[in-house]
Amino acid sequence: MKITDVKLTSFRPPMPEGFQVPTLYGGQSIGAYVTDFLAVQINTDEGVSGEVVSAYGGLSLAHSIADRLRPLLIGKDPAYREAIWQDMWRRDRLLYTTQFAIGTVDVALWDLYAKSVDAPLYQLLGGVRDKVPVYASSMEHANVDLFVEEALKYKELGYQGYKLHVWGDARRDIDLCIAVREAVGKEWPLMIDVAGNYNHAQALMVGKVLEELKYHWYEEPLRDFDLHGYRMLADKLDIQIAGVEVVGGSMYTTPEYITTRAVDIVRADVSFKGGIGPVKKIAGLCEAFGMNLEIHTNANTIIDAANLHVIASIANTEYFEQLVPEPLFTLAGVEKIHIDKEGFAHVPPGPGIGARIDWDLVERYKVAEI
Repeated sequence: MKITDVKLTSFRPPMPEGFQVPTLYGGQSIGAYVTDFLAVQINTDEGVSGEVVSAYGGLSLAHSIADRLRPLLIGKDPAYREAIWQDMWRRDRLLYTTQFAIGTVDVALWDLYAKSVDAPLYQLLGGVRDKVPVYASSMEHANVDLFVEEALKYKELGYQGYKLHVWGDARRDIDLCIAVREAVGKEWPLMIDVAGNYNHAQALMVGKVLEELKYHWYEEPLRDFDLHGYRMLADKLDIQIAGVEVVGGSMYTTPEYITTRAVDIVRADVSFKGGIGPVKKIAGLCEAFGMNLEIHTNANTIIDAANLHVIASIANTEYFEQLVPEPLFTLAGVEKIHIDKEGFAHVPPGPGIGARIDWDLVERYKVAEI
């Protein structure tokens, strides 16, 4: 089997009716994150195609892949995914290809190969389970009451936890975390994600409160490149600290955080870390050191399904993250990921990723095909 073409379609669907553009991290709009996508289709001479929709990136990502990666892919055998990945990674050194472009292509290659052998991706990777506990992951809300209302809603729906994307104002965030804990009770898992918005003193102050409130983990209190700051927090706090999600260098920069215990939980996903292969390797590194890898998820059903397959093949991962409200983050797929009443996300059945791209929606809101 040989790759004959890489079709790249940028599309921009509108915000779902009745929803406002979501914000995170101190009021920053993430409108592009939920409306600007790239559909990638890798075709072969045997008629099998690998498909994915990028987390975001749209037209700029299309140009990057077309210019730097498509010429490398044409004529290659998709069975040699590791060799292809290594070639893409070497090109990043000179051409600044980005992990994001490499990751998007790598997912499509894995989808293609799994389809060619008629196997679900997670089984090809080595299945551990076919359903995964799920937590709801909030956007930034205007006030405490909206966070409380949302947390209670998803607890009632059976979700197995809730993560607050807090404002990044330490004292205000403390009041928020106290209110949500009081509302949901002492035992239901809660986490927070600060997205690197605290300084050292603020991070330590909030962390001590989170320990008293029995929050499950404390994500990205500092910018991820602040290795010394993370070591300080890990030394002074007992709560699990999660990070490394957006550190560059794929799996190659992760060992320093693991071996020095700068974090207790490593974060990754197939987009941010250069693909399925690297995330599996990071999971192995974490497992060897007795740590969990918790996988970040994105803004459309297709890439989330790919992440869910990877989670289902990893023993040292606890949760699937579902961004909420769901209508903002479940575009591009014909079906949504099934989350049952007991709070489990089910791996899509069928060969490859299993989640089908809504090509009618892609065509309706197409910006360009490259």
